[in-house]
Amino acid sequence: MFLRSLTIIVLLSAVAACSSSPKGGRQGGGPVGVNQPSALLAKARDTQAQQGCARAIPAYRIVSSYGAGYEVAQFELGACLLEVATENTIEEALFRSEGLLWLRRAAWAGNPRAQGKLAEVLSGLKVFSDERVASDPIEAMMWATIYDRNGSRNVFSLPDIPNPVINHINGQLSPADLALAHERAAEYRKIEMASFVAPEGARGQAGSRGEGQRPQGRRQRRR
Repeated sequence: MFLRSLTIIVLLSAVAACSSSPKGGRQGGGPVGVNQPSALLAKARDTQAQQGCARAIPAYRIVSSYGAGYEVAQFELGACLLEVATENTIEEALFRSEGLLWLRRAAWAGNPRAQGKLAEVLSGLKVFSDERVASDPIEAMMWATIYDRNGSRNVFSLPDIPNPVINHINGQLSPADLALAHERAAEYRKIEMASFVAPEGARGQAGSRGEGQRPQGRRQRRR
């Protein structure tokens, strides 16, 4: 039910963005259409840099809903949702829950940043985690192991999981728990979201994503 509601919200937001986009694609700082996920991702990043995560989240949601090929947006959305603060504790809890959802989506699809972020957040170590996110040392060790074996992280020169995180996780695991975490890591297989295809009427505008194109990830440190 949560995923269905989230999808409906994302698609309605996307359609609204598309209908307000000027004919012929993006011009200047104007609206970006639903068929322009790469431009939307750039807009989300600019908004985050200038106005913070809370204002960038809606655009990140639209790009993340495109599914396969947009795991970098899913990671950045998940990280933002874990960071944003509000005065409403229930809303913050919803943000944290949704943030973990998107991080797990990206991690299961093979995104190394999301895998490393989950290892840190779920470790329970205060410097890297959030008190509103329940720690799960078994899952944290699973993702730490998967991240360590993910060769794609070398493309972005991503560092190892910090030793304090690994030590903290190990300190919470019994030998049986540790074996279970490694067993789950060994069973890991990629699971990608289905790709979203824009409606016929929204295709063909300038700036739309070509067949097989994927957004460029940031060449930066994971944190």
